[in-house]
Amino acid sequence: MPLLGRTAVIQLGGTSIGYCKNVSVSIDAALLKEYYINASTPDQPAFLASGNKTFKVSVDKAYIDSTYATNVLNGTAVTIVVQPEGTGTGKPKITLSNVVFSSWKMSVDQAGIIGESMSGEATSIAWGTQ
Repeated sequence: MPLLGRTAVIQLGGTSIGYCKNVSVSIDAALLKEYYINASTPDQPAFLASGNKTFKVSVDKAYIDSTYATNVLNGTAVTIVVQPEGTGTGKPKITLSNVVFSSWKMSVDQAGIIGESMSGEATSIAWGTQ
């Protein structure tokens, strides 16, 4: 059964991110491929392996103050925990360690709430339970 996003909890440094609207977590792996001359299968790589991995995260939320923009300016490393089913013993959590935000953006819409978006990369990602 799919999970409802509205029950998720997103924490930064142990504190829930207030007015969080969206979070995105991704893993990218570089592919190492080598092709060799006169190989028996020249259209397929003779060597294929997973290389360096990056763990990306982005957060969209209502703008409250300059705290998150300051994290980008200072290069402050933080921990982000995503609890997709909300809080509770035995529920899953995803921990992104040493996240350094590399971008911050503010959006102002005449008809809506002022928002901010941050994105960056972590040094590691781990799945666990609360």
